[in-house]
Amino acid sequence: MNQEFIAVIPPAAVREPRGAEVAAQLAAGLQRVAQRLAAAGRGVWRALEDEGRRRAMQQLKSRGLSLPAFEAAQVRKLADQHERTDPRFAAELRAAATRHETMHGIS
Repeated sequence: MNQEFIAVIPPAAVREPRGAEVAAQLAAGLQRVAQRLAAAGRGVWRALEDEGRRRAMQQLKSRGLSLPAFEAAQVRKLADQHERTDPRFAAELRAAATRHETMHGIS
């Protein structure tokens, strides 16, 4: 009669798979790069907005208008569009335009 012996050898403890550490470092690096790119993008966006605002102000001044007067005129234009469908809303828009002008000392 033959007897067989089976030896069970538990595997050695492994700290972590080798690629996991590299992947974690790569992910952290990519996250830092993404954050820096986002910050740079926000800076560029702010600069473009500031330049656009500066150019708009120059054009308004060349026409003899101020920004608050232009904004009030735009709100009144919107009120005209809503006059037939919602006269109450149109009246509120006109009142808001007048308050805006009063707040900025235009009228």
